Amino acid sequence: MRMKLTTRFTLLVMLALTCGGANADQFDISLDTSSLTGTQILGFELTDDGDGTGNNTAILSNFAFGGGSALAGTEDCTLGGLLGGTGCSGNLSSGVTLTDTLDAFFTQQVTVGSSLSFTLATTNNFTGFGSPDQFAMFVCDTGLNCYSNDTATEAMLTLDLTGTPLTPTSPPFVLNAASAQKLPAPQVMPASSVPEPSSPLLLGTGLAAAAARMRRKRR
Repeated sequence: MRMKLTTRFTLLVMLALTCGGANADQFDISLDTSSLTGTQILGFELTDDGDGTGNNTAILSNFAFGGGSALAGTEDCTLGGLLGGTGCSGNLSSGVTLTDTLDAFFTQQVTVGSSLSFTLATTNNFTGFGSPDQFAMFVCDTGLNCYSNDTATEAMLTLDLTGTPLTPTSPPFVLNAASAQKLPAPQVMPASSVPEPSSPLLLGTGLAAAAARMRRKRR
């Protein structure tokens, strides 16, 4: 028991150090893809605001395809060789990480099923200069013709990282349907909260106290 408590305390302290002072938000995102068939391309972008500060990171995980699957070996961080691939890593099976050191763009082919869902965890830093960083999600065919009623960006979903609390409303989320493909707008729901820097320390203090009580009981 003592070893387990000590291990948990160590992990919580490491999490606190990792979180630093960044604001963080987490959402569950889903899309009805029952009108699509065959191979499609799922894409994500994190656009840098260009002011050199207030950098952000978006982590995508827990992908589910409603009976479909991601096609291994088709992941690409260069947009077919047009980009350098900086700030992009992972795949739809293990998770995708985007950082805004430069504009980061990830794509991977999927065999679509009845639905698509994933978890988005993103920092939310903005210095107030220029435009905020923006996260975007795309669903496209294999020719990278993307499905969206938003003709300006072709994105199914955009999210401005404004430094203020993020909620599943518009704005900061902008949700676009694709009427030609009969795709509804994505649905966004808050996921479990990302611990603030103070929370792991409080939890660690509680675990340390529990360990001390267990030692006293054994004595």
